[in-house]
Amino acid sequence: MSVILTGFMGTGKTTVGRRLAQTLGKPFVDTDQQIEELEGRTVAAIFATDGEAYFRAVERRMVAQAMQTDAVVATGGGAIVDAENLERMRAAGPIVCLTADVEEILQRTAADDSRPLLADAERRARVGQLLNQRAAAYAQADLTVDTSHRSIDAVVNDILAFLQQPPSRPPTEPAVQPDASQSSTGSQVDTVTVELGERSYPIVIGTRVLNEVGPRLGGLLSGRQAAIVSNPTVGKLYSNRVVTSLHAAGFRTTSIEIPDGEEHKNLAWLTFIYDRLLDARHDRGSAVLALGGGVIGDLAGFAAATFLRGVPFVQLPTTLLAQVDSSVGGKTGVNHPSGKNLIGTFYQPQLVLIDLDTLRTLPRRELLAGLVEVIKYGAILDAELFVLIEQNLDHILALDAELLRQIVKRCCELKAHVVQRDERESDYRSILNFGHTLGHAIESLTEYKRYLHGEAVAIGMAFAARVSRARGYCTQETVDRIVELLKRAGLPVEVPSELVTANLGLAVESDKKVAAGKVKFVCIEDLGRTRFAYLTGQEIAAFAATKA
Repeated sequence: MSVILTGFMGTGKTTVGRRLAQTLGKPFVDTDQQIEELEGRTVAAIFATDGEAYFRAVERRMVAQAMQTDAVVATGGGAIVDAENLERMRAAGPIVCLTADVEEILQRTAADDSRPLLADAERRARVGQLLNQRAAAYAQADLTVDTSHRSIDAVVNDILAFLQQPPSRPPTEPAVQPDASQSSTGSQVDTVTVELGERSYPIVIGTRVLNEVGPRLGGLLSGRQAAIVSNPTVGKLYSNRVVTSLHAAGFRTTSIEIPDGEEHKNLAWLTFIYDRLLDARHDRGSAVLALGGGVIGDLAGFAAATFLRGVPFVQLPTTLLAQVDSSVGGKTGVNHPSGKNLIGTFYQPQLVLIDLDTLRTLPRRELLAGLVEVIKYGAILDAELFVLIEQNLDHILALDAELLRQIVKRCCELKAHVVQRDERESDYRSILNFGHTLGHAIESLTEYKRYLHGEAVAIGMAFAARVSRARGYCTQETVDRIVELLKRAGLPVEVPSELVTANLGLAVESDKKVAAGKVKFVCIEDLGRTRFAYLTGQEIAAFAATKA
């Protein structure tokens, strides 16, 4: 069995491939190097003299030859785009896609004039263009590993962890599990229903299901107009797929882009969405679709809830955090300078469509930030889920398809149960705020620029566990397990010392859940079991000061 490495130029395929081959005791094959040896000239020279079409033809022959060996094979950055190459690669063994952020790619290729497709002066724009063109092809890999700012050994260890895991479904098992259905693309689909009477809606979880937005939405709505709210990063990757599906189902579409980042979840950008909807003459039968993470979901959801006093809303979450938490339950809103999510409403979507393939293009930092919410669900509601994460963390971070399906489905089931019991957070639903009270305060004090939401919540969860122990609610072992799991995932667990001031208490007291001067602070009694403590912001700040 071969191991095939693909990915954009400068992501480390050759370097990682050599180390991986050495570790596995396999030969290493670099298809670009083989082409240069065959042709007696560099890849850049081939492009300059004979053009890309000639090079791709030669590359196709080299890939076919390489796939017949039991080796670690590094392919050229564009090889996987060719359908014939992809078919041969799939038959030969697991495909691993190496990624890196644009800045890292530019830095790694800055002094290399042998990259023919980056020969022009506008390197940054060209990198973005090529990444966009190849995103769908790279998403076909069995594993995606981000190499940005990481050592070769760390990347190789991620790949080894993936290779050593058992198959997610033995060949003798049926292709479809008894409790699952299939999408129109033939992939396995799970459906979780949020039961809210007339406002009940399905959460559809599967792969390649973004291609089904049009027909699924067509069966729900009478109108045939939709606005897709996204950000530039996600839009480049997935908007075309969504728009194509909607157009095929007879929808007219409007695309609305919001800059990436929590700092843009505000009234100014909400007004921008209203303006675009009005320009496109959207009516009460027109849908608003949120394509992105939690920021896009909250902002687009609030726009849908308030535009014309409410229009149909659909969640298309593309981050782990949004898939397991924020896309489900109907919370929408925007931030205010005084605090996070202070302006908002509850407005349930009509459909949540979760395409697990989108996680393969997620930067590692975003993946870890989303994993915080998964750990939260295990800590407060499901000890078995917590143990599953403890025992399989490396495989989860290596994007094991079956594990991702399990944890996303389980978190959606848990969230649906909580929402069904207490839709508007009058009492029970508050348990979902575990770690969020302090996390939101940290985000506010750092102006939403220093930490991702999940990172701030990780600090808040570790802090809440320690508060729970100090008040005698839980054992030290429970605290240690929560903190250790967060640390193993590479997440922050300590309140920054420079934030432990009187301002921390004031930020906590600006939380929307404060009543009579006290916040309903979620504490842990044991894994899977919680309780509330009613604390002032200054009490919380004072405890943080004792641990700083």
